[in-house]
Amino acid sequence: MFKFYLLILFFIVSLGINAQNESFYAKLDSIESLRKLSKDSNLEMNVRLLHARNASLFSEELNIDTTILKSNRYLSLVYLNMDKYNLYRDINHKNLKLANKLKDSVALGIANNNLGWYHHVESQSDSSYYYYYNASKIFHALNDKLSEGEALLSIADIQETVKDYIGSEETAVRAISLVEQFPETERNRITLWSLYNLLGVISERLKNHDEAIENYKKCIEITWKMEEPLYYYLSTRNNMGFSYSQKGDLEKALPIYKEVLNDKFLIKIDTELYVDVLDNTAYTRFLNNEKDLKGIDNQFKKAYKISDSIQYQSGLISVMNDMSEFYSVIGKKDSALVLSKRAYRLAKNTNSNDKVLKSLLALSKLEGGLSGKEYLEEYIKLNDSLLENERTIRNKFARVKFEVDKIEADNEQLAKEKLLFIFISAGLLIGLALVYIIISQRSKNRKLEFIQQQQETNEEIYNLMLAQQGKVEEGRTQEKKRISEELHDGILGRLFGTRLSLDSLNMVQTEEAVKTRSQYINELKTIETEIRKISHDLNADFISGSSFIDIIKTLIETQTKAYKLEYTFDEDHDINWEDVPNKTKIHIYRMLQETMQNIYKHANANLIKISFQLKNNVILIAIEDDGSGFNVSKARKGIGLKNIDSRVRDVGGKAEVFSKIDIGTVIKISIPIE
Repeated sequence: MFKFYLLILFFIVSLGINAQNESFYAKLDSIESLRKLSKDSNLEMNVRLLHARNASLFSEELNIDTTILKSNRYLSLVYLNMDKYNLYRDINHKNLKLANKLKDSVALGIANNNLGWYHHVESQSDSSYYYYYNASKIFHALNDKLSEGEALLSIADIQETVKDYIGSEETAVRAISLVEQFPETERNRITLWSLYNLLGVISERLKNHDEAIENYKKCIEITWKMEEPLYYYLSTRNNMGFSYSQKGDLEKALPIYKEVLNDKFLIKIDTELYVDVLDNTAYTRFLNNEKDLKGIDNQFKKAYKISDSIQYQSGLISVMNDMSEFYSVIGKKDSALVLSKRAYRLAKNTNSNDKVLKSLLALSKLEGGLSGKEYLEEYIKLNDSLLENERTIRNKFARVKFEVDKIEADNEQLAKEKLLFIFISAGLLIGLALVYIIISQRSKNRKLEFIQQQQETNEEIYNLMLAQQGKVEEGRTQEKKRISEELHDGILGRLFGTRLSLDSLNMVQTEEAVKTRSQYINELKTIETEIRKISHDLNADFISGSSFIDIIKTLIETQTKAYKLEYTFDEDHDINWEDVPNKTKIHIYRMLQETMQNIYKHANANLIKISFQLKNNVILIAIEDDGSGFNVSKARKGIGLKNIDSRVRDVGGKAEVFSKIDIGTVIKISIPIE
């Protein structure tokens, strides 16, 4: 009945476990489905966001870090697509902690890269640099050269922003060397275009106009291989026109600007780029001293109107600064002053420091007098502040690089030390194992040597027993032969003679004599028959069951005589030693020998009592002495008693030791006979 209830309980528990497993796997499947839905471009963004959030919530319920991390990455992508930058930042910080906990290098690289992008968008150059640099080091360790190259592109862009042109150029060149190792996919072409375009911008900032133009030409070559090249081509041509303009080669700059401006798709592809090209074209025409001032003015006004309508503030500031310069030259100083002041205010509000400087410089010239001096002083102060700030940020970059590299070096050192520790530990373990093996092998060798010596000793004893038995048999045979000969040749001969004499008395014919002779003759015949029987028995083989006991007696007599001990020996004649295996007899002999040696060495005894008994097919051996006795619990560790225990176990027997101090010791051995 109990088994029945146990089976029912087991069945119920199994159902519960199966239900839990089914629920677990159902949640996993649900999470995977929600992730896929969050990437479905056919769904509205709010619906995709809902699916992504549910995937993360279900993952939290399962409490599996790897599942949570993966779901959070899907949610991060949705936040990015929806321009929810603060939430994008928060989820990536969470992913960063999880990735650190899991020691997931790939996830660490992605989270750092995402946080670098966030801070880059927020114009937080130092934080952006920190995360991008971490990402690049992780990708480098993973040998993910493409991701490393893309992270380096972002780093180079940040370095250019803070005017670390040399550092930016070095980083960009490193990135190019990595990305160019990969096949020409659209993603890789865009990355390479961005890198060469950045090199062109850097060269332009360093006034290396020809070098800038060469880099832009490489950009053009890349655009020819793109699937959708128009934006990249037009943007590069605009930059190239700017380089020619800055170089002073206005005749080459103008056709390039006009080519870009005349592209009917430009305003649809990128309205901000259209504003920039329109402004650059008007400004270059102005610098080229074209007579069509109205045409130039109209282009400026058009650029102003479009940039204002689309809230393109950076472009609007540039247009106002360029228009102000144009109006100043053509004599419209009031308009120029108004535009410069507007540009100054807008640049200041948007923290466009480079454009603030340009506006202040223009105002210092337009205002003149005390106001002009104030604008100039503000220009100098801001310029110095910006230089100091840029220097501080570059120092931060250097410190970030130093700290990250130091952490990496420390980690490498720790890894080396850990590896060294592992090698040393492994060496020690191997050494200890070898020492153990050597010691164990030596112990085994000693044991084997002991067993071999024991076998040799046993063989000696066995041979001794055989020799002793042979001598006994030889002596008995000789004795039997002597007795047989004596009986046959002596007594039997005399009896035979007597019988003949009596036969001769038969000549006397008295009835009494005849009767007497007949009786003697019959008696003699009887004696003769008995003697013949005895002679025959003596001359035949017989069971020499007492041979082993003779050997034991010889051992006892020899040992006690040598050790000057008195002894008594009681044997049981019911023991048929011929049926006892030689191995058992050898062990009995050796145990008896060992015990007497121990008594002689340790007991200080005068008398030893030895007895053999047979009970229920078990040989009982008792060895008793009247010596000093000992503590049995301590002495059990001695080699002598261990040998006795080992021998007794070898024949399936048992040994017991009883001892009292100053009274004596008794060893009882029982050995079963099969």
